[in-house]
Amino acid sequence: MPKVHNYHKAMEKDERSQRLRKSKKKVRPNATSRKPRQKSWEYMADDEWDAPGFVADERVMPRGSAERHKVVEGIAMQSIRRAGEEVQWDESDLPAGTLQGQVIEAAGENCTVQVEERVLECSVRRALLTEETTYTSVVAAGDAVAVRTGQNGYGVIEKVLPRRSVLARPFRPNKGAYSSLRQIVATNIDQVLIVASWRKPAFWPELVDRYLIAAERNQLDVVICINKVDLVEDQAELEATMQPYQEAGYQVILTSAESGAGIELLRTLLQGSITVFAGLSGVGKSSLLSQVQPGLALRALSIGERGKNRNQGRHTTTLATLYPLQMGGAVIDTPGIREFGLAFLPKTELAGFYPEVARAAAGCEFADCTHTHEPNCGVKAAVASGAVSVMRYDSYQKILCTLSD
Repeated sequence: MPKVHNYHKAMEKDERSQRLRKSKKKVRPNATSRKPRQKSWEYMADDEWDAPGFVADERVMPRGSAERHKVVEGIAMQSIRRAGEEVQWDESDLPAGTLQGQVIEAAGENCTVQVEERVLECSVRRALLTEETTYTSVVAAGDAVAVRTGQNGYGVIEKVLPRRSVLARPFRPNKGAYSSLRQIVATNIDQVLIVASWRKPAFWPELVDRYLIAAERNQLDVVICINKVDLVEDQAELEATMQPYQEAGYQVILTSAESGAGIELLRTLLQGSITVFAGLSGVGKSSLLSQVQPGLALRALSIGERGKNRNQGRHTTTLATLYPLQMGGAVIDTPGIREFGLAFLPKTELAGFYPEVARAAAGCEFADCTHTHEPNCGVKAAVASGAVSVMRYDSYQKILCTLSD
């Protein structure tokens, strides 16, 4: 997968200072635990998947100035932490009397956790809910946690163990007090499988590119899966559409849950890894999982049940859910969403996540060229000559318009 070295080199030095300054502005000393006003945030539409993960209690800031500074720096560093780094922890990280578990599903303060051979319904310890965080919830699918078990199949999550990777998106971009929060899609993952359908709903390059950028920013491997290839009418059109992604270095696989095409290759890619299935609602993520491991308790919507937005329907999955695989590894099935924001990505760095655009940019007259309106732009010339795909360039422009300066 292409690596964007400039992005990763600049983050530690430049964004650490920038976000530390921003974090200082967002917090106040001597604040106490309080509930945010509900009128200052809104739920998104059902199929945009925001409500379940929102925890409405938060401690704004510690009392003392020294502690305040420490927390502020922690928030700033958390937002630029290299999610792909290996995080080391052992049994000494577990509080006395607790067991290690893995979160299968999380909905606010309530979680389903695999602990040894048992599956427990767990609540989150109140002390965890009042800790400072840049996320909408403190626990997410994929988390390794310390659980204190009780009777009748219930437990309490006492601690979230260090994460080795996080895939997240903005909670509500540009929406009031919570615009700086991010919503976790999944944690402790190895790769992202971007599932898109060729038809019903039609292939959507911009959403695919948003997932590609998010995965690369978090140093996660990524595979593009084009499902429903049984609906392909023009094979040459499919190949031409996928060619720019393959030339950019991304692996593309073709599958059909209906015919079984590509399922064996998909199993091979999933074996031994923790993989997030991500994509638009209705593309067939749950159907593919049922083909990969027959017997998984997943329900696929029929075409007749689908909604009206881009032909996608109400998503089968309402929460991100982890499913262990018998062949080793696990998959995290996520709700279908219509948008995937790219928090804190400056406009000047977007081109670096399009390898073909970055190469062509070497021919631009101006160093700060946005490749949209400037004269003597190498990228626009490459688009005109066919060296850069019109589809990918259009996607670049659409995403650029949504980013902050």
